[in-house]
Amino acid sequence: MQQVSTEQMLHTNDNEVNEVNLFVQKNQKFYEEKFRKMDETGKSISWNWAAFFMGIYWMIYRKMYFKAFAFFILSVVASHTPYIGTILNFAILIGIGIYANALYLDHVRESIKKINILFPNNKEEIIKKKGGTNLPLALGIGGIQHLLLLILLFIVFGM
Repeated sequence: MQQVSTEQMLHTNDNEVNEVNLFVQKNQKFYEEKFRKMDETGKSISWNWAAFFMGIYWMIYRKMYFKAFAFFILSVVASHTPYIGTILNFAILIGIGIYANALYLDHVRESIKKINILFPNNKEEIIKKKGGTNLPLALGIGGIQHLLLLILLFIVFGM
């Protein structure tokens, strides 16, 4: 069994923090603090206001496309549940707000892990490209959704 020195552990932790910050790009301090607390306590509950208010658009902004799609499907199913659809959608937003930072940490670590395996030589460049945010896509999808809603209202009510 190979023993790891404290110095090697600190270097590994520093390297991981650097890669995470390189991936996160925007609001590094916020996420660094949230991730550190989650690692220290072992708890994945951590409130994120932006994720609560923006829901799947926050996920798209943070490039968590698969998770955004999964929550979109969940939201559509909840919306079509008779009598309690609105309550279920609100509960989904609360769940996103509570677990957003943990979902994001999982996304960041899994992405970095894949990048380190697939691109060991130019991983920093790839981490920067795969990480960060995608505001144009989040705004575009939100805009298309609102435009479709306006068209639907126009058709239904003949405005």
